[in-house]
Amino acid sequence: MDINTNLNEEHKILRQTVRDVVKQYVAPRAYEIDQDREYPEDIFNLFSDKGFFSILFPKTLGGSDLGTLGLTVAVEEIARGCASSAQILILSALTTWPLRIANNQNLINAIIPGVINGSLRGAFALTEPNASSDLSTMVTKAKIKDGTYYISGEKDFVSGSTVADYFISFAKNEKGAMSAFLINLPNPGIIFLRRDEGMGIKGIPHCDWSFDNATTPEENLIGNEGEGSNIARISMNAIQPLLAARGLGSAEESLAFSRNYSLERKIYGDTLSELQAIQLYLAEMAVNVSATRELTYNASKMVDNNQFTTEEDAAYLNIAKIFSAKTAINSADKAMQISGGHGYMEVHPLERIYRDARHLRLYMGTDEVLKIRVAKSLLETGMGIGSSVSRQSTEERTKRELRDDK
Repeated sequence: MDINTNLNEEHKILRQTVRDVVKQYVAPRAYEIDQDREYPEDIFNLFSDKGFFSILFPKTLGGSDLGTLGLTVAVEEIARGCASSAQILILSALTTWPLRIANNQNLINAIIPGVINGSLRGAFALTEPNASSDLSTMVTKAKIKDGTYYISGEKDFVSGSTVADYFISFAKNEKGAMSAFLINLPNPGIIFLRRDEGMGIKGIPHCDWSFDNATTPEENLIGNEGEGSNIARISMNAIQPLLAARGLGSAEESLAFSRNYSLERKIYGDTLSELQAIQLYLAEMAVNVSATRELTYNASKMVDNNQFTTEEDAAYLNIAKIFSAKTAINSADKAMQISGGHGYMEVHPLERIYRDARHLRLYMGTDEVLKIRVAKSLLETGMGIGSSVSRQSTEERTKRELRDDK
């Protein structure tokens, strides 16, 4: 199936534009970004110059109006060259969705134009030492006095936070209700603690921060008091297609590399591609990549159609991300197996692709947490599957046996 099936002309043009940028600028930088473990300012500036930060947003805000599907296509292509670079675009969406979900026009007008032109960058500060998926265990507190909120606590694994101009953060009031806040940086009450080094996505710093009476004005409350949990949940729903796109791009690159390598590499007098075992690997990768693309694009269209707020919506979005993460890891693993010992070496792109892909099974909800949400939705709504028809057959058989006994 054509990779561009079901995309309009604008999205097709966007794909080719991004692909050319990735080939010329992003892919050649991927190894250095991984090794240097520094935020790639040159890539950020490149994306800004090319207008990539405008893709998601409507024209009324100065955007390109290509929506989540457009950003999905861009993330997919960039992830083929460098997952850390793709994460830059994902963060630009994650840190603006809360404002759009709450429909806070003052904050939207203050922040999103700056995100689009590259003058503002945000970070999403939700996770705490003892609170991640279970938001009820959050301990960060917010108190208001004379029109100013004072926020105290600790936030962990805040991606891209060393270059952020603002935090989207969450805290509970004295009654235990969680709220969402925009906090401008620098802020004397926000203190850098440490950078956490992960096995992948090394170009995006993940850092821990202490909030010691960090201040933000009352007008920087996102939504109303007590709406923070819902804002966080829906924001994470909206971001799942982009994470799925990152996995899709990674898997596509693993498949493309494996195909090329198998056609060129000779063994026992013939190419690897002639070996049935290799053909089975390639076929399995192609099947999963095709399925991932369908799930990812459909999930993106759901968000563009405002179908991302209910738990049943979330189930389909989470399925896309779960399947994509699995596909990305398995494809990198198969590609490494096809390439033999070369793919395991640090200088080889597959080694980096494998490490970066593993991040997806943890970020914005672990597989297990997302699967529980899918299961709950299935049990409560049936997700369109409906009742079992086989039960009717069993009931009729029982009635027949009773008649026969008589």
